[in-house]
Amino acid sequence: MTAPSQTAPARPAATLPRALGENRAALAFGVLLVTWIAAILFAKGFDSVSSVRYLVQTAAFLGIVAVGQTLVIMMSGIDLSVSGVVALSAVVCAQVASGAGGTAGIAVALAASVLVGLANAAGVTWLRVPPMVMTLATGTIVAGALLVYTDGSPKSAKIPLLGALANDRVAGVPLAFVLWIGITAVAAWLLHASRVGRYVFALGNGERASRASGVPLARTAFIAYGTCSLLAGVSGLVLLGFTSTSSLTMGNPYQLLSIASVVLGGTSILGGRGHVLGTVAGSLLLTLLTALLAAWNMSEGVRQITLGLLIIALLLAYARERRS
Repeated sequence: MTAPSQTAPARPAATLPRALGENRAALAFGVLLVTWIAAILFAKGFDSVSSVRYLVQTAAFLGIVAVGQTLVIMMSGIDLSVSGVVALSAVVCAQVASGAGGTAGIAVALAASVLVGLANAAGVTWLRVPPMVMTLATGTIVAGALLVYTDGSPKSAKIPLLGALANDRVAGVPLAFVLWIGITAVAAWLLHASRVGRYVFALGNGERASRASGVPLARTAFIAYGTCSLLAGVSGLVLLGFTSTSSLTMGNPYQLLSIASVVLGGTSILGGRGHVLGTVAGSLLLTLLTALLAAWNMSEGVRQITLGLLIIALLLAYARERRS
Protein backbone atom coordinates (compact mmCIF):
# COMPACT_ATOMS: atom_id res chain seq x y z
CA MET A 1 0.00 0.00 0.00
CA THR A 2 1.51 3.25 -1.08
CA ALA A 3 1.47 6.34 1.08
CA PRO A 4 -0.73 9.12 -0.18
CA SER A 5 1.25 11.72 -2.04
CA GLN A 6 1.35 15.17 -0.55
CA THR A 7 1.37 18.12 -2.86
CA ALA A 8 3.58 20.96 -1.74
CA PRO A 9 1.90 24.34 -1.70
CA ALA A 10 2.61 26.27 -4.84
CA ARG A 11 5.02 29.14 -4.42
CA PRO A 12 4.08 32.42 -5.98
CA ALA A 13 5.82 32.98 -9.26
CA ALA A 14 8.59 35.52 -9.26
CA THR A 15 7.54 38.74 -10.87
CA LEU A 16 9.41 41.83 -11.96
CA PRO A 17 7.95 43.98 -9.18
CA ARG A 18 8.93 41.37 -6.58
CA ALA A 19 12.44 41.22 -8.02
CA LEU A 20 12.66 45.00 -7.80
CA GLY A 21 12.23 45.26 -4.08
CA GLU A 22 8.72 43.85 -3.59
CA ASN A 23 6.87 46.28 -5.86
CA ARG A 24 8.37 49.46 -4.45
CA ALA A 25 11.12 50.00 -7.00
CA ALA A 26 8.76 49.06 -9.81
CA LEU A 27 6.29 51.64 -8.52
CA ALA A 28 9.06 54.28 -8.58
CA PHE A 29 9.89 53.42 -12.19
CA GLY A 30 6.19 53.63 -13.00
CA VAL A 31 5.92 57.11 -11.51
CA LEU A 32 9.06 58.08 -13.44
CA LEU A 33 7.47 56.88 -16.69
CA VAL A 34 4.23 58.78 -16.03
CA THR A 35 6.17 61.95 -15.17
CA TRP A 36 8.24 61.67 -18.34
CA ILE A 37 5.11 61.24 -20.46
CA ALA A 38 3.58 64.29 -18.76
CA ALA A 39 6.76 66.25 -19.48
CA ILE A 40 6.57 65.35 -23.17
CA LEU A 41 2.88 66.25 -23.40
CA PHE A 42 2.82 69.45 -21.37
CA ALA A 43 6.28 70.97 -21.77
CA LYS A 44 8.51 71.73 -24.73
CA GLY A 45 11.81 70.05 -25.46
CA PHE A 46 11.55 66.99 -23.22
CA ASP A 47 11.13 64.66 -26.18
CA SER A 48 14.50 65.55 -27.73
CA VAL A 49 17.57 63.36 -27.47
CA SER A 50 19.69 66.24 -26.21
CA SER A 51 17.21 66.88 -23.39
CA VAL A 52 17.29 63.25 -22.31
CA ARG A 53 21.08 63.24 -22.40
CA TYR A 54 21.29 66.33 -20.23
CA LEU A 55 18.76 64.95 -17.73
CA VAL A 56 20.58 61.63 -17.24
CA GLN A 57 23.90 63.46 -17.07
CA THR A 58 22.77 65.79 -14.28
CA ALA A 59 20.86 63.00 -12.55
CA ALA A 60 24.16 61.11 -12.29
CA PHE A 61 25.59 63.73 -9.91
CA LEU A 62 22.71 63.13 -7.49
CA GLY A 63 22.44 59.42 -8.23
CA ILE A 64 26.02 58.63 -7.25
CA VAL A 65 25.50 60.25 -3.85
CA ALA A 66 22.14 58.50 -3.45
CA VAL A 67 23.65 55.06 -4.07
CA GLY A 68 25.94 55.56 -1.09
CA GLN A 69 23.06 56.91 0.97
CA THR A 70 21.13 53.73 0.16
CA LEU A 71 23.81 51.57 1.78
CA VAL A 72 23.59 53.55 5.00
CA ILE A 73 19.80 53.84 5.15
CA MET A 74 19.41 50.14 4.40
CA MET A 75 21.20 49.37 7.68
CA SER A 76 18.90 51.78 9.55
CA GLY A 77 21.36 54.68 9.48
CA ILE A 78 21.50 58.03 7.72
CA ASP A 79 24.28 60.30 6.47
CA LEU A 80 23.73 64.04 6.72
CA SER A 81 27.38 64.78 5.99
CA VAL A 82 27.22 63.97 2.27
CA SER A 83 26.69 67.62 1.33
CA GLY A 84 29.88 68.56 3.15
CA VAL A 85 31.79 65.67 1.58
CA VAL A 86 30.71 66.67 -1.95
CA ALA A 87 32.09 70.16 -1.34
CA LEU A 88 35.16 68.79 0.47
CA SER A 89 36.11 66.59 -2.47
CA ALA A 90 35.74 69.32 -5.09
CA VAL A 91 37.43 72.05 -3.04
CA VAL A 92 40.36 69.90 -1.87
CA CYS A 93 40.92 68.54 -5.37
CA ALA A 94 40.99 72.05 -6.85
CA GLN A 95 43.30 73.34 -4.12
CA VAL A 96 45.79 70.44 -4.35
CA ALA A 97 45.67 70.30 -8.16
CA SER A 98 46.76 73.93 -8.40
CA GLY A 99 50.12 72.98 -6.90
CA ALA A 100 50.64 69.23 -7.26
CA GLY A 101 48.59 68.33 -10.34
CA GLY A 102 45.23 66.78 -11.05
CA THR A 103 46.11 63.17 -10.16
CA ALA A 104 47.33 64.17 -6.71
CA GLY A 105 44.26 66.33 -6.23
CA ILE A 106 41.91 63.46 -7.05
CA ALA A 107 43.75 61.04 -4.74
CA VAL A 108 43.82 63.45 -1.78
CA ALA A 109 40.17 64.39 -2.29
CA LEU A 110 38.99 60.79 -2.27
CA ALA A 111 41.14 59.94 0.75
CA ALA A 112 39.72 62.91 2.67
CA SER A 113 36.20 61.85 1.72
CA VAL A 114 36.69 58.31 2.99
CA LEU A 115 38.12 59.62 6.28
CA VAL A 116 34.87 61.47 6.93
CA GLY A 117 32.93 58.25 6.43
CA LEU A 118 35.23 56.34 8.76
CA ALA A 119 34.78 59.06 11.39
CA ASN A 120 31.02 58.70 11.03
CA ALA A 121 31.23 54.94 11.48
CA ALA A 122 33.50 55.27 14.50
CA GLY A 123 31.10 57.68 16.19
CA VAL A 124 28.06 55.53 15.46
CA THR A 125 29.56 52.17 16.49
CA TRP A 126 32.16 52.95 19.16
CA LEU A 127 30.78 56.11 20.75
CA ARG A 128 27.15 55.02 20.21
CA VAL A 129 26.16 58.45 18.89
CA PRO A 130 22.88 58.36 16.89
CA PRO A 131 23.64 58.43 13.14
CA MET A 132 21.67 61.62 12.53
CA VAL A 133 23.56 63.50 15.22
CA MET A 134 26.98 62.07 14.34
CA THR A 135 26.77 62.73 10.61
CA LEU A 136 25.27 66.18 11.07
CA ALA A 137 28.17 67.04 13.40
CA THR A 138 30.84 65.78 11.00
CA GLY A 139 29.18 67.61 8.11
CA THR A 140 29.22 70.85 10.12
CA ILE A 141 32.88 70.31 11.03
CA VAL A 142 33.77 69.70 7.38
CA ALA A 143 31.98 72.88 6.31
CA GLY A 144 33.84 74.91 8.94
CA ALA A 145 37.18 73.31 8.07
CA LEU A 146 36.71 74.15 4.40
CA LEU A 147 35.97 77.75 5.27
CA VAL A 148 39.20 77.97 7.25
CA TYR A 149 41.19 76.02 4.64
CA THR A 150 40.16 78.24 1.73
CA ASP A 151 39.71 81.48 3.66
CA GLY A 152 36.31 81.69 2.00
CA SER A 153 37.76 81.70 -1.53
CA PRO A 154 38.03 78.19 -3.02
CA LYS A 155 40.00 77.79 -6.21
CA SER A 156 38.86 76.69 -9.65
CA ALA A 157 40.50 73.88 -11.60
CA LYS A 158 40.27 72.37 -15.06
CA ILE A 159 41.34 68.74 -14.80
CA PRO A 160 41.09 66.92 -18.16
CA LEU A 161 40.23 63.54 -16.63
CA LEU A 162 37.36 64.96 -14.59
CA GLY A 163 36.20 67.12 -17.49
CA ALA A 164 36.01 64.05 -19.74
CA LEU A 165 34.26 62.03 -17.05
CA ALA A 166 31.61 64.71 -16.58
CA ASN A 167 31.06 65.85 -20.16
CA ASP A 168 32.19 63.21 -22.67
CA ARG A 169 29.97 60.53 -24.18
CA VAL A 170 30.31 56.84 -25.00
CA ALA A 171 28.21 55.84 -28.05
CA GLY A 172 26.15 58.94 -27.46
CA VAL A 173 25.57 58.17 -23.77
CA PRO A 174 27.01 60.62 -21.20
CA LEU A 175 30.02 59.09 -19.50
CA ALA A 176 28.79 60.38 -16.12
CA PHE A 177 25.66 58.27 -16.57
CA VAL A 178 27.76 55.22 -17.49
CA LEU A 179 29.81 55.76 -14.33
CA TRP A 180 26.64 56.01 -12.25
CA ILE A 181 25.19 52.80 -13.67
CA GLY A 182 28.49 51.00 -13.11
CA ILE A 183 28.57 52.14 -9.48
CA THR A 184 24.94 51.05 -9.09
CA ALA A 185 25.74 47.60 -10.45
CA VAL A 186 28.57 47.15 -7.94
CA ALA A 187 26.35 48.41 -5.11
CA ALA A 188 23.56 46.04 -6.18
CA TRP A 189 25.97 43.13 -6.00
CA LEU A 190 27.28 44.31 -2.63
CA LEU A 191 23.79 44.67 -1.15
CA HIS A 192 21.96 41.76 -2.71
CA ALA A 193 24.59 39.11 -3.47
CA SER A 194 27.33 39.41 -0.84
CA ARG A 195 27.76 38.66 2.84
CA VAL A 196 28.13 42.36 3.59
CA GLY A 197 24.72 42.93 2.05
CA ARG A 198 23.17 40.28 4.28
CA TYR A 199 24.68 42.00 7.28
CA VAL A 200 23.33 45.37 6.15
CA PHE A 201 19.79 44.02 5.78
CA ALA A 202 20.03 42.19 9.08
CA LEU A 203 21.07 45.32 10.95
CA GLY A 204 18.30 47.26 9.25
CA ASN A 205 15.74 44.74 10.49
CA GLY A 206 16.97 44.71 14.09
CA GLU A 207 20.34 45.68 15.49
CA ARG A 208 20.04 43.84 18.81
CA ALA A 209 19.01 40.57 17.25
CA SER A 210 21.71 40.92 14.60
CA ARG A 211 24.43 41.58 17.16
CA ALA A 212 23.24 38.60 19.20
CA SER A 213 23.45 36.38 16.13
CA GLY A 214 27.02 37.44 15.38
CA VAL A 215 26.59 40.15 12.74
CA PRO A 216 29.74 42.36 12.83
CA LEU A 217 28.19 45.79 13.43
CA ALA A 218 31.42 47.80 13.41
CA ARG A 219 32.85 46.26 10.26
CA THR A 220 29.56 46.60 8.39
CA ALA A 221 29.15 50.21 9.51
CA PHE A 222 32.68 51.13 8.44
CA ILE A 223 32.06 49.63 5.00
CA ALA A 224 28.67 51.35 4.59
CA TYR A 225 29.63 54.80 5.86
CA GLY A 226 33.05 54.68 4.20
CA THR A 227 31.49 53.76 0.85
CA CYS A 228 28.82 56.44 1.24
CA SER A 229 31.43 59.15 1.77
CA LEU A 230 33.60 57.77 -1.02
CA LEU A 231 30.70 58.03 -3.48
CA ALA A 232 29.87 61.54 -2.27
CA GLY A 233 33.50 62.39 -2.97
CA VAL A 234 33.26 60.88 -6.45
CA SER A 235 30.19 63.01 -7.12
CA GLY A 236 32.06 66.11 -5.98
CA LEU A 237 34.88 65.34 -8.40
CA VAL A 238 32.48 64.83 -11.31
CA LEU A 239 30.77 68.10 -10.42
CA LEU A 240 34.17 69.81 -10.42
CA GLY A 241 34.80 68.40 -13.90
CA PHE A 242 31.37 69.58 -15.02
CA THR A 243 31.69 73.18 -13.81
CA SER A 244 35.51 73.60 -13.51
CA THR A 245 34.80 75.53 -10.29
CA SER A 246 34.50 74.55 -6.65
CA SER A 247 32.23 76.09 -4.05
CA LEU A 248 31.77 75.72 -0.31
CA THR A 249 28.03 75.20 -0.83
CA MET A 250 27.99 73.10 -4.00
CA GLY A 251 26.99 70.00 -2.05
CA ASN A 252 24.06 71.54 -0.18
CA PRO A 253 21.30 70.35 -2.56
CA TYR A 254 22.45 66.74 -2.25
CA GLN A 255 21.94 66.32 1.48
CA LEU A 256 18.15 66.00 1.46
CA LEU A 257 17.79 65.13 -2.23
CA SER A 258 19.92 62.00 -1.78
CA ILE A 259 17.67 60.87 1.08
CA ALA A 260 14.55 61.71 -0.95
CA SER A 261 15.90 59.67 -3.89
CA VAL A 262 16.32 56.65 -1.66
CA VAL A 263 12.84 57.03 -0.15
CA LEU A 264 11.19 57.66 -3.53
CA GLY A 265 12.93 54.53 -4.81
CA GLY A 266 11.08 52.44 -2.24
CA THR A 267 13.75 51.86 0.40
CA SER A 268 12.33 52.06 3.90
CA ILE A 269 13.73 54.99 5.85
CA LEU A 270 13.82 52.61 8.84
CA GLY A 271 16.11 50.22 6.97
CA GLY A 272 16.02 46.54 6.11
CA ARG A 273 13.79 46.85 3.04
CA GLY A 274 14.37 48.11 -0.50
CA HIS A 275 16.52 47.81 -3.60
CA VAL A 276 19.29 49.98 -4.97
CA LEU A 277 17.65 49.97 -8.41
CA GLY A 278 14.79 51.95 -6.90
CA THR A 279 17.27 54.66 -5.96
CA VAL A 280 18.11 55.03 -9.66
CA ALA A 281 14.43 55.68 -10.38
CA GLY A 282 14.20 58.09 -7.46
CA SER A 283 17.18 60.13 -8.63
CA LEU A 284 15.91 60.30 -12.20
CA LEU A 285 12.43 61.22 -10.97
CA LEU A 286 13.65 64.09 -8.81
CA THR A 287 15.88 65.43 -11.58
CA LEU A 288 13.09 65.19 -14.17
CA LEU A 289 10.50 66.74 -11.88
CA THR A 290 12.82 69.63 -10.99
CA ALA A 291 13.46 70.30 -14.68
CA LEU A 292 9.74 70.06 -15.47
CA LEU A 293 8.76 72.53 -12.75
CA ALA A 294 11.49 74.90 -13.95
CA ALA A 295 10.15 74.62 -17.51
CA TRP A 296 6.75 75.67 -16.16
CA ASN A 297 8.41 78.74 -14.56
CA MET A 298 7.37 77.72 -11.06
CA SER A 299 9.09 79.40 -8.15
CA GLU A 300 11.54 77.59 -5.89
CA GLY A 301 8.95 77.51 -3.12
CA VAL A 302 6.37 75.80 -5.32
CA ARG A 303 8.99 73.28 -6.45
CA GLN A 304 9.81 72.35 -2.87
CA ILE A 305 6.12 72.01 -1.97
CA THR A 306 5.53 69.78 -5.00
CA LEU A 307 8.50 67.55 -4.21
CA GLY A 308 7.35 67.23 -0.60
CA LEU A 309 3.82 66.28 -1.63
CA LEU A 310 5.19 63.70 -4.08
CA ILE A 311 7.28 62.09 -1.35
CA ILE A 312 4.24 61.94 0.97
CA ALA A 313 2.07 60.44 -1.77
CA LEU A 314 4.59 57.71 -2.54
CA LEU A 315 5.06 56.92 1.14
CA LEU A 316 1.29 56.46 1.46
CA ALA A 317 1.32 54.22 -1.59
CA TYR A 318 4.15 52.14 -0.13
CA ALA A 319 2.28 51.81 3.17
CA ARG A 320 -0.83 50.60 1.35
CA GLU A 321 1.21 48.09 -0.66
CA ARG A 322 2.81 46.76 2.54
CA ARG A 323 -0.58 46.31 4.26
CA SER A 324 -1.93 44.43 1.25
